[in-house]
Amino acid sequence: MIIYQPAFLLGLLAIPVLIAGYLLAQRTRRAYTLRFTNLELLRSVLPRAPGFRRHVPPAMFVLGGVALLGGLAVPVLNLEIARNNADVILVIDVSGSMQATDVAPTRLDAAKTAASALIDQLPGDDRIALISFSSTATLKQPLTTDHGAVHAALSSLKPGGGTALGTALELALSQLNPVSRTASGVQPRPAMIVVLTDGVSNQGIDPQRVTPELVAARVKVQTIGIGLRNGNATVGGEPVGGVDEATLTAIASATGGKYFYAQAAGELQSIYSTLATQVGWQFQQVNLMVPLLIAGISLVMLGAVVSLLWFRVLP
Repeated sequence: MIIYQPAFLLGLLAIPVLIAGYLLAQRTRRAYTLRFTNLELLRSVLPRAPGFRRHVPPAMFVLGGVALLGGLAVPVLNLEIARNNADVILVIDVSGSMQATDVAPTRLDAAKTAASALIDQLPGDDRIALISFSSTATLKQPLTTDHGAVHAALSSLKPGGGTALGTALELALSQLNPVSRTASGVQPRPAMIVVLTDGVSNQGIDPQRVTPELVAARVKVQTIGIGLRNGNATVGGEPVGGVDEATLTAIASATGGKYFYAQAAGELQSIYSTLATQVGWQFQQVNLMVPLLIAGISLVMLGAVVSLLWFRVLP
């Protein structure tokens, strides 16, 4: 919640003082009544004492004042609302270098765990697809709202082969019906491709060739590099290369996405959690000023009406 005029909240400090003053006045009034009032005459005129009703109007005035001060402070509530009917395509590198253990337990296992958490965070109406790529790209799970099926496909991923990033991007785009997305006057479904890789594309299509098609189809691509920077990761005793950060950054930037880098499993999970909120949820601000002002005025007016109705004879 954001408070735009917090100075008005200082008025709440007067509330305890007013309550204490009211209680003191009630105590003084009671003592005066017992000392100077003919109780028998009072009972004959007022058979039933006001009791707790005496305190209802003041309570309404106090609550109304609190609501009015709250409204004048202009509080704005940030609500997280599910953005339904989005398409998310997870594209995961399963090349041989993903067996490296510099990101524990292995790069691929860390990726699978983080991607699984992302799937759990997305709204149930979102469609998710899974593509793996090594020397070629494979559609492991077409777009579906059955998130359990995506989990199953994710758990089946095995490492081995080269890195065909461009081919994987082209396959991902084909799942999003790019022809209809480029039609004028059409508002396409929110869509995001999340790519994770640990190396340089060395097979298939050049990733930069696919980028203009992604831009035309209005598909945002989030790219993630994984592995220790300047590390000495090896697989089977052979050193593995680093991430092509320049290409990943260019793809993300051109499509309106962002490039991330993860050197640990915890960082990777944090990245995927952030991405889940970007496509699966949207934030809506609700200004509470008017409702609070209406509530405050209503309580004050209701308190005045109740006071007049209940205490017309002896307030």
